[in-house]
Amino acid sequence: MAVSDELIRSIARVTRCSERDITAETRLADIKADSLHWLQIIVGVENALGIEVDIDKERMSQLGTVGDFARYIERFIK
Repeated sequence: MAVSDELIRSIARVTRCSERDITAETRLADIKADSLHWLQIIVGVENALGIEVDIDKERMSQLGTVGDFARYIERFIK
């Protein structure tokens, strides 16, 4: 399973929106999620992929799109 697919699935589940509404080009700022939602999204991805993602608020603010976030997460897959 692709990281981007799992990230989109997790975002949709936590924010209660359709996966079809989220693409790699979707800006993270456009996703209706607060810091707790993002924590739940990250934990969901970690559990699904069996990894641990190291990210802080500053780094998160530097990521522009869902695709950027997926590429960042891919760095933690061994």
